[in-house]
Amino acid sequence: MYLNCVVPIPEAPGKISRLKKGNVVYIRYAAGRIYHPDKKYNVPDHKIIGKLTDDDPASMIPNENFLKYFSGTELPETIPDSKRSSCLRIGAFLVIRRIMEEYHLPEMLSRYMSEKDSGLFLDLAAYSIISENNAGQYYPDYTFNHPLFTHEMRMYSDTKVSDFLESVTDEQRVGFLNEWNSKRDHREKIYISYDSTNKNCQAGDIEMVEFGHPKVDKDLPVFNYAIAYDTENKEPLFYEQYPGSIVDVSQLQYMLDKAKGYGYRHVGFILDRGYFCKENIQFMDSCGYDFVIMVKGMASFVKNLVLEAKGTFEGKRPRAVRKYKVYGTTIKKQMYASDEKERYFHIYYSDEKACAEREQVE
Repeated sequence: MYLNCVVPIPEAPGKISRLKKGNVVYIRYAAGRIYHPDKKYNVPDHKIIGKLTDDDPASMIPNENFLKYFSGTELPETIPDSKRSSCLRIGAFLVIRRIMEEYHLPEMLSRYMSEKDSGLFLDLAAYSIISENNAGQYYPDYTFNHPLFTHEMRMYSDTKVSDFLESVTDEQRVGFLNEWNSKRDHREKIYISYDSTNKNCQAGDIEMVEFGHPKVDKDLPVFNYAIAYDTENKEPLFYEQYPGSIVDVSQLQYMLDKAKGYGYRHVGFILDRGYFCKENIQFMDSCGYDFVIMVKGMASFVKNLVLEAKGTFEGKRPRAVRKYKVYGTTIKKQMYASDEKERYFHIYYSDEKACAEREQVE
């Protein structure tokens, strides 16, 4: 893949050559020599590192091989203005800009990074929303026909994006999250939806990447990340990243402490079954938090609850939840022998065909 920038042809005497094919002149680099036993001599091992530009015989457009053999070369950060489309897609940008202004995001970011970096940060956020993609190598394609937050709508290369993301420090990240959460209304009762996932990683020696329990097992080390979301106001609150060997059950208590540290007191949590265990439930009780959590269906007491309720609510009109085409019932019971309170268990039975037939009759 060719990069969206222009660099001088490297000075490597005896190793740089040109190969013309059609109307394109390729720049080759002799990365080594290969011995041919049948011919009994060595031949250069040529690698194409770019192609010649049309207007300058001393410049070329590099490709990924150029980064491999000339990694010390400094690539330009910006993309020439001539690469900008004459027609910009501005609709979604205007909506996103209005939202960012209402939340004072530009002002908040300016306290933690330079004007150039804060503009690029906002552009990357808009790019991920509009394009539904977060791959840095496609960001230059987005800048071609979209307005930007950077000064004078400056377009940056994917190399600059990579360097920028690597330069963001923990102090900047934590500072922004602290300020963001300090501006939320902590007096309001909200429910926080919290979930995590993991990603396989091939990037090499990264401290956070460890072998764990990936959702898609490719026999690779993974890293975990999670996000907490205010379901009442539809706002993201904070996120976490942690080593791949740490399971969801263990991470939950650290997240609850973090929510408490941000000042959230009148909150409940919505969690999936990955966080279900006796210790986590006791910890949430000790913090005084309400919670809704999906139980693990293989647990013995869950199986017993389902068997007790079986046949008492399925197909009965008062138990129909028409919006979701299910039947449901609620049981109040202790979760375990030493449980100090009775809890509400909601059991649902899915029967879309029966619900559809009942709706037609009624």
